[in-house]
Amino acid sequence: MKLFVKLLIAVLVIGILMPFTLLKGNDGKPLISFTDLKLPDIFTIPENIQSSVDESLDSKDIIYKWTDAGGHLQFSNSPPPVGVTYTVLDYDPNLNVIQAVAVRADEPEVALEIVPKKKTRSTEDISSPYSVEKIEKLFEDANNIEKLLNQRLTNQEAMIGQ
Repeated sequence: MKLFVKLLIAVLVIGILMPFTLLKGNDGKPLISFTDLKLPDIFTIPENIQSSVDESLDSKDIIYKWTDAGGHLQFSNSPPPVGVTYTVLDYDPNLNVIQAVAVRADEPEVALEIVPKKKTRSTEDISSPYSVEKIEKLFEDANNIEKLLNQRLTNQEAMIGQ
């Protein structure tokens, strides 16, 4: 077994080294050289993708804030229609935290009154697909089916002669 493993490793090493040494191309050079082996650079973005990423980031870095004709506050990354006054908001695109909105101190806080719910329940409050009468009828029907099946079994056994 040890000899087989050693032989298998030797064959693999020779198979890997053959394109670098013994196997030659049409020009007489080895098929592969060690200088041809390079690891891909996975940390750089190709130029064609980098330019489109830069363009998309530039358009999203500016936020416009304005009030539309209906009185609704609007935010967008494109400028508002001509003639509308707007504010340009600055933000750091590397952050994922939104600043809290400042509330004016002159506005009084509104206290909400909490009214407790009634704890009494009636049968109308609890939704159930069956009433007491329907459940009793369901049990009666089940007993009748059981009697019918027992009668059929008795009839079949009588026919067979058991």
